[in-house]
Amino acid sequence: MKLMQKNYFNTNQGRIFTALILTGILSVASSSILMKEATAASADFSLETSNEVLKDNVKPNRLPRPVANAVLRDLARRQGILTRELQIIDYNQQTWRNGCLELAQPDQVCTQALVPGWLVVVSNGKEKWIYHTNQTGSAVRLNEKASNNTLSPVQIPVGELPPSLDRDVVFRQISSGGFAGRTYQTILLKDGGLTRVRIGDANDSERSVRRVSVQQVQQFQRFLERSKFSKFQNLSYPAPNGSADYITYTLTSQGGTVQYNDISQNNLPKDLQAAVKAWNDLIASAK
Repeated sequence: MKLMQKNYFNTNQGRIFTALILTGILSVASSSILMKEATAASADFSLETSNEVLKDNVKPNRLPRPVANAVLRDLARRQGILTRELQIIDYNQQTWRNGCLELAQPDQVCTQALVPGWLVVVSNGKEKWIYHTNQTGSAVRLNEKASNNTLSPVQIPVGELPPSLDRDVVFRQISSGGFAGRTYQTILLKDGGLTRVRIGDANDSERSVRRVSVQQVQQFQRFLERSKFSKFQNLSYPAPNGSADYITYTLTSQGGTVQYNDISQNNLPKDLQAAVKAWNDLIASAK
């Protein structure tokens, strides 16, 4: 009888111990599933809101989607980039004092009526732009003076434009400034000839002549057309105020001239940056 009781208690203890272990395993598995679901939900949320306003959770009034879309589209068009590369980082409701949203163009007549709208701040992770809009997004204006690190081009005066290219010349670069203060001219010919000289060098001691293939020249010409290089015709992207010892580059194709500097190169419109890179790659490949 005692032996039977002992076996009974041992069996019961074993069953209880097994039940506890199973309960623990189920609990851990359940917790793991919940954590995975929470992580997945968080990832989905971040994907859905990657182009949304960062501070929605602290703003009493949400920025209307049509306003956000209008601002992103306008800036993407100006910069020559995709809207997904931009993000609205802040916004506030505003009441503008006139129909021009307080950003009148020269000689523009603005209605003197109060206009409810929004002040919107956009960033690409490096720069910031500030927009004034109305309530619906049907009117959006970039506040260039209040925007940080934006490059606003200016028209090159006609008297400061370099000479037009000869018929057999595809492209020309003139670089000047820097610590040495020297000016160099590089010319690409249709036959692949690539000549670099220092302007003002009486002995022509720094002249170099190299070549690229005719196919490379034709590829470069097609790239200029695809990147719409001619849309930057006679525009200059000046260096920030107070800058010194920078190099100014003047690029000329058969379609026109554009000017920029090495300090602000990374802030140029994407299409222009691509054209500059293609040109530098071509020079680097010359033999």
